[in-house]
Amino acid sequence: MFKERLKNLQDFMQEQDLSAFIILMNDTHMNEYICDHFKKIEFFSAFSGSAGTLLVLKKEAFLFTDGRYTLQAQIELEKSGVKLGQDLYKSLDLKKGSKVGINAKTLPVKLKKELGARFKEKKLELVFSDIDDRAFMSRPDLIFKMIYRQELHFVSARRADKIALIKSKIKEAGTNAHLISSLDDIAWLMNLRGDDIEYNPVFFSYVLFINDEVRFFLKLNRVKQGIKTELEKDNIKLFDYAEFEAHLKEIQNQHFLLDSEKTTFFIYKIIKNNNKITLQTNPSTLIKIYKNSKEINHIKDAMIADGVALCEFFAWLDVALKKQKGLNELDIEAKLLEFRSKNPFFISPSFATIAGFGSNSAIIHYRAKKDNFAKIGTNNFLLIDSGAQYKNGTTDITRVVAVGKPSLKQRNDYTLVLKALINLSLSIFPQNINLSSIDALARSPLWKMGLDYPHGTGHGVGYFLNVHERGISISQNARTSNENKAQKGVITSIEPGIYRQNEWGVRLENLALITEIKGLKEKNFGSFLGFKTLTLCPFDRNSIQKSLLSAEELLWLNHYHQKVFRLLSPHLKDSALKWLEKNTRIF
Repeated sequence: MFKERLKNLQDFMQEQDLSAFIILMNDTHMNEYICDHFKKIEFFSAFSGSAGTLLVLKKEAFLFTDGRYTLQAQIELEKSGVKLGQDLYKSLDLKKGSKVGINAKTLPVKLKKELGARFKEKKLELVFSDIDDRAFMSRPDLIFKMIYRQELHFVSARRADKIALIKSKIKEAGTNAHLISSLDDIAWLMNLRGDDIEYNPVFFSYVLFINDEVRFFLKLNRVKQGIKTELEKDNIKLFDYAEFEAHLKEIQNQHFLLDSEKTTFFIYKIIKNNNKITLQTNPSTLIKIYKNSKEINHIKDAMIADGVALCEFFAWLDVALKKQKGLNELDIEAKLLEFRSKNPFFISPSFATIAGFGSNSAIIHYRAKKDNFAKIGTNNFLLIDSGAQYKNGTTDITRVVAVGKPSLKQRNDYTLVLKALINLSLSIFPQNINLSSIDALARSPLWKMGLDYPHGTGHGVGYFLNVHERGISISQNARTSNENKAQKGVITSIEPGIYRQNEWGVRLENLALITEIKGLKEKNFGSFLGFKTLTLCPFDRNSIQKSLLSAEELLWLNHYHQKVFRLLSPHLKDSALKWLEKNTRIF
């Protein structure tokens, strides 16, 4: 099946005299998660991860992805015969003058510039073509779902105030026009939410600023009249989503502010024909990174709700592991959804639950499927990485449970990862330091043992928005930028890990808020910041090798467990409360 699909694409390539074709894991809005309508890489290669690039040559094809998906790709690519590649540009070993195709409608401007420079070195020609669309047979339709208000109680600022702030930023940039294509920015700006992208409460739309005008392109038959009236009262002009491209072509003699990472080259070309362009990060992206006090308070409430659901789940799991035969990874995902769904503010999971037992726990972004899952056995780790979208916040947590009696090596791995998490959680660092710089603080306990993990340590998290929020990254691979700076109000994950292929994996994850550290002795060296942990759920006592923890680490762990008990116990009863009491005892 997959080989036939690739062959069909290669036939199209031959028709257009293309020696290679590049398919990106993108949609027209540069979403991290994409709907079925845009899942071309999975269609041609069987790879279902959320990050990857497919290079199709005349006789073979290569997939390129990052360390999170290496093991998953090795397994899934066996179905298609696509090879796992290491370096895209080295694989483009073509004769001079060869043509390489790519779809401009899913190509970000920033990548276009990089490809242009690299192809010039190699003397290759980049050709814009939509043959991947033509070869994507039986393509699912683009589905538009109903758009709804973010409830007033949870709104962090009035829509009109946000719009006024964006207008001021447009002027500061020396421009008079601005296009927003990124859906989480639009949802934040308009105080609206949707369900067009799985796990992310966003909807297909564009927002266009021209001088003092705001033009909003969205699927009008998916918006109730009451919302339309509210938008129009805020002087927002409404247009149907289908009108956007034709509308854009008519705009002339404006100076646009565009985000090179979140604008497609297709759109860029249309605007560039008749207008001037300044490339700069969307102002809304940089503003919403920093949560205000109202948002933080709501997020803390969401963490309590999530912690309650998790305690109920783990109490159930304790009993289920003893009584139920044939318990499997899919049961874990279903039960987590069941317990979280009890909360009236619950909307959906914030990403596909990762529930991996034994060797599957070493596959970083593993997901059990109906035709491929494992039963929960004994004497190994069960890794559960999950999260939820609540009306008052977004959560993301990873815990690992020892099923049966863990070995000394397993306890050592678990405790080293816990040390890494605590090490960063305890850290103090200067305000404005690039967050990539503190990645090493988490890795240090692992490096001392010759261990490491192939992914970043932390990502930004939205406020009832995308669980991976752009602009914040605690990663040694993150580029140094003026955006990725340590500031009060940033919420990030802290998630170190150890992965032993074909044996087990350990990842522990909390969400934490960057806050100011007060009371330091020295006063003349600027402001210093640290982390306040937001996630509320105990760590697995059976997996901790206490002798590996320092006095400071043990103190942090005991304080954390006391906090978890204090905040969650009033909301629990019966078996869930007993489970919490047992698992938050002082070490």
